[in-house]
Amino acid sequence: MNPVTKVKRGIVSAVDLFQRRTSIKWRCLYMGTLFLTKVMVSSLQRWVVVLFLPLGFWFLLACNSDQANQKAGEERKSAPDAEAVLKDLNRRIAMNGSDATAYAERADWWLQRDRDVSVNTTDSGLAAAAEASPDQPRETLRKAMADIKSALLLDTGNALFYCILGEIYTRIGLISEADDALRVAMARNPNLVRAYLRRGELALINRQYSVAFKYLNEALRRDKRLAEAYLLKGMTHLEQKDTTSARSAWLTAIEQDPRLYAAYLELGLREADPRLAHRYFSNVLEIRPGHTEALYARAMLLQGQGYPDSARQDYLALLQLNKSHRDALFNLAYLDLLEQKYDPALQGFDRVIALGSADLPALANRGLCYEMMDRKAEASADYRECLRIQKGYPQALQGLNRLK
Repeated sequence: MNPVTKVKRGIVSAVDLFQRRTSIKWRCLYMGTLFLTKVMVSSLQRWVVVLFLPLGFWFLLACNSDQANQKAGEERKSAPDAEAVLKDLNRRIAMNGSDATAYAERADWWLQRDRDVSVNTTDSGLAAAAEASPDQPRETLRKAMADIKSALLLDTGNALFYCILGEIYTRIGLISEADDALRVAMARNPNLVRAYLRRGELALINRQYSVAFKYLNEALRRDKRLAEAYLLKGMTHLEQKDTTSARSAWLTAIEQDPRLYAAYLELGLREADPRLAHRYFSNVLEIRPGHTEALYARAMLLQGQGYPDSARQDYLALLQLNKSHRDALFNLAYLDLLEQKYDPALQGFDRVIALGSADLPALANRGLCYEMMDRKAEASADYRECLRIQKGYPQALQGLNRLK
């Protein structure tokens, strides 16, 4: 039996995105029909028709698939440059310090930036209340709050401004204040779709699932193409352990907005087909290059499927973004250990252990490296340290037994 401690694995288990194809375009329908007609009216024997008929239908589906993929790719690439938007907002505010809308739009810009850079969340579109504490909100949220307060000083009756304020409070973790601000927004404009969306999100955070569905459905009643509402409905279904409905909602979200990377991520994390899961994670990274959770999930998937070189590339990309990414360091060292590259494996496990928090798998695997290099005293020391931290730790007990 291989004594190496098993690699840490993620969970990948959704339905095929392409089961929800868009309707066949008329051009493809015309070309496919023309193809079938030419076959059927030819002078060849009847068996030729039977042979080529399925090929014609395949052609129809292929055209539809290619067009759907091309459309999604074009929409993903059409996003405006975020820095250019911020630069324009700064210019507008510098030219007119009384432009309440510009302040609100810049607050919204900072709010979106906070969503994008919150690397320690599921990045599912849910507020990161646990990470952004009321006492120490992130810089992006502080800037957003300053701007929305400036907007409200200039225009106290704008419903959208209160909605943005409620979102900021939600992400900071001030749930009661968020609820108050969103109530004001809805009172000032009962048809503000975004307020219903955010009330649904807030109810989901509070685990009030029926209330969440109520507000999300109200948002969709006013805008049936609201992709984020489907995303949040999927998260609500997931919280209720209904993965089938969750997947259906996320697929609908992608149909409405092919750039909604959070839906691809959720689908990939729950996809049983590794090829499709890989496609979902790659879609996330195409839309949001450097998305750490998608990079790690894809690397784990590749490693588990027996593609260590490709997995290494993603782990190394992760370390370019975060040199202290514990799991990327661990798995790179683990791959070195499997390939009997003991010196780089030792260095990798050293880096993991240096991060603290008593990483038992790293200690046990470093002990195994020493053991394979016939450095028995150092191997024994690591195994004993594992047992000091956790009595009966299996890999450490097995290692010490091998050293006898």
